[in-house]
Order: sequence, then structure tokens, then C-alpha cells
Amino acid sequence: MKIGIFGGAFNPIHLGHLIAVEEMRQQLYLDKVLFVPTYKPPHKKTLTDYRHRRNMVKLAIKDNSLFELCEIEKEKQGVSWTVNTLKELHKQYPVDILYLIIGSDQYAVIRNWKEPENLVKYAKVVVMTRPGSKVPRQKQKSIIFVDISQIDIASTEIRNDMSSNKSIRYKVTEDVYEYIKKNKLYTMEEK
Repeated sequence: MKIGIFGGAFNPIHLGHLIAVEEMRQQLYLDKVLFVPTYKPPHKKTLTDYRHRRNMVKLAIKDNSLFELCEIEKEKQGVSWTVNTLKELHKQYPVDILYLIIGSDQYAVIRNWKEPENLVKYAKVVVMTRPGSKVPRQKQKSIIFVDISQIDIASTEIRNDMSSNKSIRYKVTEDVYEYIKKNKLYTMEEK
């Protein structure tokens, strides 16, 4: 099987994530994609509680049978290092081909990650790029560059819109929208 791994804070997960990953899944003929919410990222100090972010991912992907929630980082409890997550997933899926899906923004700073040279031991690295982007494309067998549609939605923008009482409809799925409202996420009254 060919399995995509898409990790992130998902604070919150939005339609840009879903559209990009579905395009990637189709272009690479992936059998499924694991969505891995970060438990304790080494680079972000304040995140909405893991429980809420996990629940939003579950809601966002529930209608796509080829998308799965993977809670491996929560199970490990410690700081969420991508290389450690890949190592564990490689143990769980020893005969499958794993594809780590990252954005070009993450690729630009990948050398700052823990053990970046070891990522390719466990997975092929797939970099989502925008058509015409100026991402330096190093020739390496284990790094794949794939152009995807440009969807300008950012989690930061959604959080800012919520805190300013602006609409986030059509940036997140309807279920995620209702969950955010019900739990008063990204507002001064956050539960």
C-alpha cells in the first residue's frame, strides 16, 4: 500500500488542507492518507487543546474513506518530532511505502528539523508546491515535488477572523464550523 502522512497543528484544519491533500492523494495514487495532529510541537508554544484539534480533524475527514485520523503523537506523549513519528509509523507499516506530505514552507526550513537526513530512511518526502513557485528543487530520489492548486486559506487567518467576529464559513467544513462555534474556540470565551 502507498500511505500518505500529513501532520500538522490543525489549529484548525481547513478546506485548504483537505483540497491539497486530496489532490496529492490522486496525483500519487495513494491508497490512504493519515492525518496526524501534532501533540506537542517543539516550535509552537500555544495551541488549542489537542482534544479540540483532534475532534476537528475527525469531523473534517469523516466523509472521505481514504482519510484516517492517526493519533500516534498523542500516544507517545512527548515532544512531536517528525522523524520519531515516521520511525514509529514505519514499524506499524513495514511493508508499505510511506509518503511524508509537507508544504513548501516546511521544506524551506526542513534542515532545522530534528535529524532531517533520517526522514528519507522511513518515507519519501513529498513537497506540495504551487505552480510557478520558486522552491529550489534538489534532485533526490526520495524527495518528490508535486504542483497543487493554490488555495489561500491559513489557520492563522481563521483564528484571527474568529477573534474579530468575522465569518469563517467556506474556509472550514460545516461540521468544523459548528464545532468551533459550539466550543467557542479562537474567541475570548474559549472552552
